[in-house]
Parts: sequence; C-alpha cells; structure tokens
Amino acid sequence: MRKLLFLTPLFLIGCTISQTIVYETDDLQVSKTATLIPARVEVRIFEDNRANIEENAILFDNPRQIRLNGKETCINSEKHYRKDTLVNQLSKMMVEHFNKARLFSVSFYGENPYSDHYLTGTLNSFYAQQEFSTGAAIGASFGLIGALATAGIKTPGKVIIDISDLRLYKKDGTLVKDFGNIYKEYHQEFQADASCWCVYWNANLMLKDFNTYLVEKIRADMAGIELE
Repeated sequence: MRKLLFLTPLFLIGCTISQTIVYETDDLQVSKTATLIPARVEVRIFEDNRANIEENAILFDNPRQIRLNGKETCINSEKHYRKDTLVNQLSKMMVEHFNKARLFSVSFYGENPYSDHYLTGTLNSFYAQQEFSTGAAIGASFGLIGALATAGIKTPGKVIIDISDLRLYKKDGTLVKDFGNIYKEYHQEFQADASCWCVYWNANLMLKDFNTYLVEKIRADMAGIELE
C-alpha cells in the first residue's frame, strides 16, 4: 500500500499540470561536434495567427472534451491556457530549449539590453486532438486502483505545430536569416486519461520534438554565415 501511495503523485502529475506549456529539458542531448552560434538572441513573443486558421476554431469555442466527427474527442482547448497566453508560454519554452541545447551563446525571453540579435516568428497552429478513452473513464470510476490500472491506455490522435516567418535579425533590424516556415504534423497513439488532461501533455511532448528539430534546422541554416 505504501508503494501504491508513492506512485499516485507521479500518475497525477503526468496528465493534470499540462495546462501550461512545459516539458523536461535536462535530458536534451547536445552533440560534442555541435557548433555554438555566437549570438546573444532575444526570442521575441511570437505573433499569434491561430485565430485566423479555420481548423483552430474549435480550440477557442469549446471545452476540452467535445464530440467531433461522431466521436468523443479531447482537444487542447484554449480556455486552460488562461494563466498566461499560449504564445508567451511557447516563446519561454523555446528559450529554455535553445539554452539547454546550446544553440546560441545565450537566448533571452523578450527584449533584453544584453542581446545583439533577435528572433521573430508567427504561430499558426498548436493543435492537439485525440479520441476520448472510454477505458480510462471506466477505470477512473473505480477510484485510484482503477485509474492506476488503466494509466497506460493510449488512443489515436494528432498534433499540429506550425510556425511561419521565422527570422533572425541583428539588433539594428538588419535581416540575418529567414528560416521560412516550419510545419510538423504528428499522428500516433497518445497517452489518454478520463478527463482530457493528457491531450495537453501530449502537445507539450510533440513541441519538444518540434523544438529539437528547430534547433537542428537553425544550426544547419546558419552554417557559413558570419556574424559581426
């Protein structure tokens, strides 16, 4: 019984705190041959264009559990990002990821007097949906034991992350590099729960993969570019 009680917080933490955009960065691997870009970069808060994309509309107008295409579905409803705007949280997480990955000499969240470059972009989509798990719901109806017994259930879903107009500038406004648009769509079996909290956590995990790809792309695109 003591062991069971010890496991409880880990289960709850996994799928109930993900109304904020956060993920573990201590496990990020940095290649010994990776080149540090010698720039002190502000990551400015991205422009939020999601409301202008039709597919995103359900995130703004609905709770986290809805009926979609005839199926009960979990979505990362916007209402649960209210403590801070989604683009603020996403920009902060990107800064943490960049610093852990040693992409630039240092990355700052927002404007900073010690920077010599800044990065801008537009968020077009941070969208997550997955099928609601009736198995997890049944397990939850049996209390803690049932919830733990069904904790490994997964359901099919998708996550879409779309950033456009990603550009690096010198502090005086001179364009250094236009990285273009970065779009990734993930289709897989995702961890599920009875209350549609896991859909937020799953979106965060895919953002980790997205930012890892982004680091590699920026590093590759900046190869050979001299920074004065």
